[in-house]
Amino acid sequence: MKKAYAFLATGFEEVEALAVIDVLRRAGVDVTTVSISDDKLVTGSHNIPIMADAFFDDIKDSDAHLYFLPGGLDGTNNLGAHKELCQLLIDKFNEGRHISAVCAAPSVLGKLGILNGKKATCYPGFEEYLEGATVLTSDRSVRVVTDGNVTTSRGMGTSIELGLELSAILVDRETADKLAMGIQHL
Repeated sequence: MKKAYAFLATGFEEVEALAVIDVLRRAGVDVTTVSISDDKLVTGSHNIPIMADAFFDDIKDSDAHLYFLPGGLDGTNNLGAHKELCQLLIDKFNEGRHISAVCAAPSVLGKLGILNGKKATCYPGFEEYLEGATVLTSDRSVRVVTDGNVTTSRGMGTSIELGLELSAILVDRETADKLAMGIQHL
């Protein structure tokens, strides 16, 4: 079974996180939600509290196939300020593990050099922070971009598609297609 970590920081965008987590779990991926604060109860950008499965210190020495960052402006800023998480993302990217971010969160990857030479997308207005990337936000039909071991997505409205893309990568395309039909994402 494939393993994924979804990192939650105060101010994360709830739908971006939960839609991706839900789709991945439906695909059979073992997703652990990880609080980067000192409390497992993490409050999102719309004041919805979510109980994380683990603390960062619980998982920092273990491996996963996917490391996922939901957006939300405050959440993104908090993710980017967590030095140990940032180092973990760099290390796992360099090991060839899959890294994904949505909305404003691809800016964290850009600042870490993870997007150098990659195609990527983000929430419009954050393009300048995708350092080293070929940014594909001018084409509104481009909603999710995978380039090598990095997948980025535009925002809340693209979260189901992001979950399906990650399911296809971690499990297989057939499973992702069956999920899309099952949840009526046609």
